[in-house]
Amino acid sequence: MGRDPPIVLSSDSEEGEPVEVEDVKGKVKEVEEDFKEPPKWLPDGWIMEVQRGEDGSFYQYYISPVSGVKLRMKAEVLSYLFSGMDDRFLESKKCAARNTLHSTHLWLPKGWFIEIRAGGENMDKMFKFYIYPPMEIRLFSKEDVLLYVKEMVVSACDTEGQCDTSSQDNILALVEFNPSVLLPEGWVKEIVYRKTKEGIRKDPYFTDPVNHYVFRTLKAAMTYLSTGKITNRSFIQKTSVHDLYNFDKCADLNEFLRKRLTNKTGNNDQTSDRYVKLGTPDNKILDPPLVVVCSFFRPPTSHVLQVRTCKLMS
Repeated sequence: MGRDPPIVLSSDSEEGEPVEVEDVKGKVKEVEEDFKEPPKWLPDGWIMEVQRGEDGSFYQYYISPVSGVKLRMKAEVLSYLFSGMDDRFLESKKCAARNTLHSTHLWLPKGWFIEIRAGGENMDKMFKFYIYPPMEIRLFSKEDVLLYVKEMVVSACDTEGQCDTSSQDNILALVEFNPSVLLPEGWVKEIVYRKTKEGIRKDPYFTDPVNHYVFRTLKAAMTYLSTGKITNRSFIQKTSVHDLYNFDKCADLNEFLRKRLTNKTGNNDQTSDRYVKLGTPDNKILDPPLVVVCSFFRPPTSHVLQVRTCKLMS
């Protein structure tokens, strides 16, 4: 009997000659040999990843084991190492472990938020709810959330008529833990609600767990992580978000939070007693970041081959 003909793969989207499986396997094996060992200059613990794109080109990446940042060039890796970003990631994780608000909400499933509303007979109380926006679920306790996750049972939010949940008029804030894969563990995103002449305004704040620095955008937070520099719109909290919402179901409403319900001028918390502006003449003009970590080159696709290798820690 003769040798069976080779199996061929053809493209559904492009016309051309079919590719024999033996040729593909040969190229894969050749690449695996070429990238069997990471370069000697790559620090211990870093991961080298090789991906093959649709056009047949191979793309090489270097990944930090601490932050997960993915870089393409040796110069980018060296600049990253001198930026101190890994140190800030590790410090954030250590602070997260010691932070009461964060550590007491490790049970909260991914995608859930804390919702803070004003209530009470004289609007002098604040209430904490747990919401899951995709399903429009609002619950009032840890036990209710875990029951819903396990058995899909929605419990009533019984506040004995003390807190209205039918509108956005009394919402003070939404709080999200670990809001982005680009930020280390311990960071908190707070969306502040306040009344203005134009309606309800929503302002995002990203809070650093180490120094309680507050950044208005994810880009500003990433600039701080990658360079250690603070943008001129950043603030530091006198009353940290980690302390402010560290209560069980209900607590007394802080006076500066009450202003969010009555503010008609459009002012924000940056002029309140809760924040101290960090801007100084020295940091109003910032040098470009050493490393661009928010966007990096990606191949058109990487569905054919992915080779990973890692230098072991000595």
